[in-house]
Amino acid sequence: MSKPKPQFQPSNVLLVEVPYEFIALCEASGASPQAALRGMAAMLCGLRYDADNRLVPLEGEAA
Repeated sequence: MSKPKPQFQPSNVLLVEVPYEFIALCEASGASPQAALRGMAAMLCGLRYDADNRLVPLEGEAA
C-alpha cells in the first residue's frame, strides 16, 4: 500500500517573535536577524555555513 500524500506543502519559512534585545544585538554585530537565527539552527544540528554559504559539519570540512 502506498503512503498517502500530505495535504500541505512543507515550507522553510517560519515567523518568530524575538525580543528587541536580539534585534539590537544583531544590529550591533552587523548580522541580520535571519542570518543569526539560521546560524543558531545550524549549530543545533551540528552544522555551520562555510565561505560559500554551504552547510558543512562542525567537526570538519565537507568533501
